[in-house]
This record gives sequence, structure tokens and C-alpha cells, in this order.
Amino acid sequence: MFFANGMVLAIWATNIPGLKHTLVLSDQQLGIALSAFAAGTMLTLYLAGALVTRIGSRNTLLLGGLLVALVVPLCALATSALGLAIAVFLLGVGNSVADVAMNTHGTLVEARRNRPLMSSFHAVFSIGGLAGASAVATLLSDTLGAAQCLGLAGLLMAAVTLLAARWLGDLRPQAVTPEASPSGFIWPNRALLYIAALCFLALFIERTVIDWSALYLTDVSLASGNTAAFAFGAFSLAMALGRLGGGYLIRHFGTNPVLCASGALGALGLALVIGMPQAGSAIAGFILVGIGLANMIPMLYTQASRAIPGAPGLGLAMNGTLAYTGFLIAPPVIGALSDALGLKLAMLLPLLAFVLLMGSHLRKHRGELAGRCSPAA
Repeated sequence: MFFANGMVLAIWATNIPGLKHTLVLSDQQLGIALSAFAAGTMLTLYLAGALVTRIGSRNTLLLGGLLVALVVPLCALATSALGLAIAVFLLGVGNSVADVAMNTHGTLVEARRNRPLMSSFHAVFSIGGLAGASAVATLLSDTLGAAQCLGLAGLLMAAVTLLAARWLGDLRPQAVTPEASPSGFIWPNRALLYIAALCFLALFIERTVIDWSALYLTDVSLASGNTAAFAFGAFSLAMALGRLGGGYLIRHFGTNPVLCASGALGALGLALVIGMPQAGSAIAGFILVGIGLANMIPMLYTQASRAIPGAPGLGLAMNGTLAYTGFLIAPPVIGALSDALGLKLAMLLPLLAFVLLMGSHLRKHRGELAGRCSPAA
């Protein structure tokens, strides 16, 4: 399911330049339309968390996967910016249900195995992204249009969802405290708010790369559509490789050192993208961004799932509802900055987000070291 979701979203993302050209949209118009994805996601996340707790992660994942399969082809049928925004909104609704269900199922399996697994699950998502981007690059070379690409993506998602549902366990997180009951509203605690703030920054960066990396290659680097799809594939491959090694790195170095190094690599990558916008160096920069982002979201998701005892689905949903604001505002903010200053300078904003993430985890790491070195009371 992680693989199929990553592949479908990559097919969607790498068709964005073609949709923009077909509908004759400005960067700002495109950004507003793309922000509908995050709006649909945010409005559905809490409901998705409650559904996981009530009907189980498998049934919720079946529902979300089929919704994505139904909606993704509609994006290619839009005839205006408004029509595209409506289709993208519905895609965000379906994807949010699938996303919460997948990640909740993953954290439950991780807890039962008692070892870090979320980075591996997200690695498979990134491998799906690589496969999707590679498929689009191949299909574009054969002049297959967005409607056919997204139609095939919908069929793929439906087929994998129906097949995977047969083997997924019916896992249901058990609420162990009254306040964790899905029947009542729970305010996010302080720890969850902090995790959500960090997730906001990471998701802002990720959404920027998903939506604008292909356009950066075509509009700034003046590369072909196939090269732009290859750039997204390289970004996805870098994330996959980083996540496959994430469990090992976390076990041997700890969460905060890994996150500090991730922030530094990501910032270096975006600096390369901005400072050397030629196609080759821009692709190399996006590869570094992929490595930097690789383990941020999985580790933060794991922490969020533990923030509310007995209700990992609700913890993930609350974190997502707050953090996905980054997904919501990234497209219109980057679009507006791109129209005003150019897409190259607009990339300074996600670079700043990487610096903030690195600084936050560096401060936590120093605090941990100080606590270990202080004499016992």
C-alpha cells in the first residue's frame, strides 16, 4: 500500500507541468489549486483517525485507497483552475484517509515488533515514487497524455488496494485511558504541538519539492519534461535509500543526531539548487534534499503516534491536522513568491525551513548531552 500510494502520487506530481500548460495557469493560480489537496487532507484527518479506531486500519485503508483510485483520474479532466482545485481537493480527502490508515497500521506493527520500522515503510513509499516518476518519463517519451497516465494510476491504486486488503491484519488500536476514547474530542498536548510544529516545517519542504521540482527543472533549468520527471525520480530514490538505512542510523546514533544531519544535508541541497540551477546540479541538489527529508517524517510520525496513549490513530490525525498546514500553505506561498521574485528565489523559503529544523534538533541534542554529563543528584 505504501508503494502504490507513492507511485500514484508521483504520477500525479510529474504530470503537474503538463496540466499547468494545458490550462494556461500562472504559478500563483497553480499554487492555489494545488493547495486544495492539503485542504481536503486537513478537513478529513481527524475523521480518518476516528475511523481507524472504530473500524480498524485495514477497513479504513481499503476505503481510502479506493477513493484515491476513483479521484486521481478526475484531475486530468479539469477544464479550469476551479475544476482542477475541486479534483485536487477530493484527491486530498481520499489520500488523507489512506495516509492515516497506512501510518497507523505501520506504527501498530512497529510496536508489536518492538523495533524501528516506519523508516522502512516510508522507504517503500519513496520507491513507489521512483517507479511512478520513471513510468511517467517513459510514457511521456511515447507522447501519452495526462489523462491516460492518471487513468492508469487510478487502476493501479484500485488493484493494489483490493489485493493488499486480503493480507492486511485487522489491527485495532485499543484505547487504554478515558481521554483516549474516540467518542470524545481531545485537545492536543504540549508534546504533540511541538512535534506538529516540526512536522509543519518538514511537510512544507516536502510539498514544495513534490509540486515545484518538476516545474523548476522545466522553467528555471530549461530541461525537458522527461528530465523533470527524472529529477523527481532521483529525489524519490534518495528518500528511499535514506529511509532504508534510517532504522540502522537511529539505533546507532539516536533520533536527534540523525535529524540534525538530515537538516544540514537538506539545506545544502537546496543551496545547490538555488546557486547552480543547471539541470545536472539541480538534480544533485534535489537528491540531497531527498536524503535530508528521508527520515524526518517517519520519526516524527512515530513520536506523534505515542503522544496520546492508547490512540495512535488519533495522535497521528491530530499531528496531521496541525502539521498539514505546511502542505496547505506551501503551494500558494511558493506560487505567489515565484510570480513576484521567480521560482529560484522562492526556494529560499524551504531552505530556511531546513535550517530551523536543524537548529531545533541540534538544541535538543545538546540538551540530551548536557543531561547525560551532569552529575547525579
